[in-house]
Amino acid sequence: MPVMLPPTGPIEVSDPNNVPEIFVNGPFNIMNAGGIVHFTFTAARPKPHDLLNGSTTPEFEAVVACRLLMPLEMAQQLSRTLAGSVSKAAELRVTVPEIVTRPN
Repeated sequence: MPVMLPPTGPIEVSDPNNVPEIFVNGPFNIMNAGGIVHFTFTAARPKPHDLLNGSTTPEFEAVVACRLLMPLEMAQQLSRTLAGSVSKAAELRVTVPEIVTRPN
């Protein structure tokens, strides 16, 4: 059986299916299972029953929105890339001055 060699140059990226962005803002989990890293992301949202009944204090639930699985080596690269990108983004973030009003 022939052995496939890994790519040695740049890989062209395409998006023919227009894969949607997924918003996640809830708890997440990362698990390593035999060299495959599983990422589970959730979206925190109000419970539909509470919303439809007009509650002004709805309970929230975290719904699984995305699962990513990748080899450990790729997860390590993702970790390094995220650390660098997030650090740079935090440095470049423009801070908005806080306006404090005090009673007379």
